[in-house]
Amino acid sequence: MSGALERLIAEAAVLAGGDHPCAILGHVWEHAGGANCGCHEDAQCSVPVHECRVCGDFDYGDNDEAREQRAECPYREAEDVPG
Repeated sequence: MSGALERLIAEAAVLAGGDHPCAILGHVWEHAGGANCGCHEDAQCSVPVHECRVCGDFDYGDNDEAREQRAECPYREAEDVPG
């Protein structure tokens, strides 16, 4: 089934008053690009961003791979950087 069709079915289920499929089964993440790592003011590197192919939600770089990448960043300047 295509991602667009899965998303349409998920939206229809929510509009019909049912539970959102991703709330029950979890998201089906696919790589969608990247976001700035935010490790320091002039950061040039990025972390992966994923999109759920069922509902279209994005994780905006809030995922295990991104947290690991931020934690290991050699240019990390501040201890209060998310990760």
